[in-house]
Parts: sequence; C-alpha cells; structure tokens
Amino acid sequence: MTRTNSSVRWLHAVPIAVGITVGIFMCHVAVPRLITQLTGVDGTFRAERCTWGDPDSDGDRKMTCAGDFTASDGSFTLTGIKIDGVFDDRPEAPVTARVSGPSADHAVQMDFATSLAPIGLGLTAFAFPAWALTAATRDALDRRARRRNRPPETGDRTGPGEAALHGTSPPKASEGTMGRTSSS
Repeated sequence: MTRTNSSVRWLHAVPIAVGITVGIFMCHVAVPRLITQLTGVDGTFRAERCTWGDPDSDGDRKMTCAGDFTASDGSFTLTGIKIDGVFDDRPEAPVTARVSGPSADHAVQMDFATSLAPIGLGLTAFAFPAWALTAATRDALDRRARRRNRPPETGDRTGPGEAALHGTSPPKASEGTMGRTSSS
C-alpha cells in the first residue's frame, strides 16, 4: 500500500499566501505612521507646493502637499518634506502634524483613523491564513481518520470467488486447519 501525502494541499496555500502578503503590507504601511502619531515630535506644517491628485471613484479630487515643518519648541525646521494625507483644498493656515525626528522625510497628520483603518484591514487579512490553516489541518486529520478506520487488508486473498475460478472449493469449517479431513 502506498501512503498518500496528508499535508496541506496547494489550494489551501493560496489564501494563506494572499492573506499574509496583504496583512504584512497593510501593517508595514500603517504601523510606522501610527508610531509617529503616538511618539513623534509635535509641530506645524505649512503647505507650499500642492498638487491635485486623480479623481477617486466618486469623482472627487484630493490634494497632496509638500512644505516646511517646524517643531513646536522651535528646535528644528524641516524644509521641502511631504505630509502624509490629503486635503480637500489647499491649506492656508499651518496644519498640526508630527514627525519622527529631525531627520524625518515626511510629516504625519494627527488623524488616527488613517492609521487604525489599515491596521484593522491588515489584521482582518491575517484571519484568512488562520482560516486556511484550520481548514487544512481539519482536512488532513479527516483523511488520516478515514485511513485508520478502513478495514485492514489481509494477505489471504482467496475467497469464494477465487476458489471458483481455480475449480476448487473453499475449505469447510469442519475440515481442520490444513484443509484435510480427519480419518479415524
């Protein structure tokens, strides 16, 4: 009897790979932003160069900006950096923002929803690999249980049909173990 592989089938690998990839990407995008929002240096961002983006699905256009960031304590100023996030109109007044430090290359707006939403999506994406691994484990255990519950194969394959093919009759229960009758 050849043993079949009872491991994860390739169909289970697709949602596992997609879920892990999407989850890692979403967390990779959102976690640094959230860390900056929680522990960054407070300050103000003054927009200097703003450009309109492409229309979204509703036909609305958003604006992305670059400009100068000044720490609230005046310890440093960053010129020509971008700000994460979009604006409906060009901001005329300085915008409250945070940066990770004096060597930052972008500022972050203080809108926590823009960080928590991708993290939530990433964690939800991690549910797919958990589901697929549970399904794969359940399928493997089910295949193993079915294999164990199958009746064992015996080495003696001569049954009533085999005996009829060879022109002999199967031994009777009264005939001893060797198929001979006992003589007195």
